[in-house]
Amino acid sequence: MISIEKTHKINLAKRWMITIGIFLIVQLIFIAVDGTFLEPNINDSENLFARIARWILDLKLFTKWIALYSFPFFNMFMTIHVIAILIQAVHDIISSMFSKN
Repeated sequence: MISIEKTHKINLAKRWMITIGIFLIVQLIFIAVDGTFLEPNINDSENLFARIARWILDLKLFTKWIALYSFPFFNMFMTIHVIAILIQAVHDIISSMFSKN
């Protein structure tokens, strides 16, 4: 039983190291690309998806409040990534609190 708990804790630690590592690598890529010619061009065609995407990216949330980068898509992606990490953290905390010891 003890080896199963150790394995679970090791797997949990590995998963968190991978998650934080990926987050940091993505942020370094965003820092390197932000403000350069390498920024992706958002398709401004008149289809519904492009209009919804442009509306979301032009929100004050991604242009004024969360403005770590000059490109709003990077701000939106970073916000979604942080929210996903926080949800996983809450899940792991709750599952470790209520797991059978």
